Amino acid sequence: MNRWLTKGSLYLNMALLATLLTIVFQAGLFEQWREALRAPGNMSPLVALASGQPKPDNVTAIPWWQDEVQYRLNITRNQQYNNCVFGDSITSGLGNTLGDRTFNFALSGMSSVSLIEQLRREWMAGARCRQVIIAMGTNDAEYLISNEQFANNMRQAIALSRQLQATRIVLLPAFYSTLAASKNIDVAGPIARVNEINGLLQQVATSEQVILLNGRLQPLYQGQALREDLTSDGVHFNAKGRIIYRNVLLQLLQSA
Repeated sequence: MNRWLTKGSLYLNMALLATLLTIVFQAGLFEQWREALRAPGNMSPLVALASGQPKPDNVTAIPWWQDEVQYRLNITRNQQYNNCVFGDSITSGLGNTLGDRTFNFALSGMSSVSLIEQLRREWMAGARCRQVIIAMGTNDAEYLISNEQFANNMRQAIALSRQLQATRIVLLPAFYSTLAASKNIDVAGPIARVNEINGLLQQVATSEQVILLNGRLQPLYQGQALREDLTSDGVHFNAKGRIIYRNVLLQLLQSA
């Protein structure tokens, strides 16, 4: 009887295992798990798995981006500014409304990868900035990039900012999206990944002896999520959100 029960339990467990594997393969979970283990560098596989599949950063190959960068090169060539602001679509949404001799270089889709290319082109074109403000990392949290690569990119960006003759360099933390948006990798990076990015920014700021602006952006958030009343899509600021963010930058510029 005991032998029969043992065999019966074995067959039942095998049947349950076969059923479970069938469900995993049909749902595509095995592929997600395998790709998560391939997450680059120091990126946590759990973060990659929980948030879906990050996409590669190919922004610099897009003709639209190249044209926008060239346009900025043409109008800033050999110009000297008190303040130069670099960032992605969140900062780009402010336009050039931050005062005289301040230029907003921010562009949609920007990450630390494309930031290096933009800074290099501006330096070669003769643009010079007394203060450089970099609002970067939000898209890096969504793109396929390792911790090591991101940190190295930001160090290169700081070096290039110094070549622009900047005597003051300020980094802004990566922006949080709403909780709902953070759960869709096609919309925004997971909150856990944004936290990782901001931790790396702190390390870079400390090692490179530049400023990381902590705390001043907190009015935009509820905990570690963008306030629902400050966005229409879960990621970008609406008019109310842009006013808060713009005021933060204006205070920063006035204190320089």
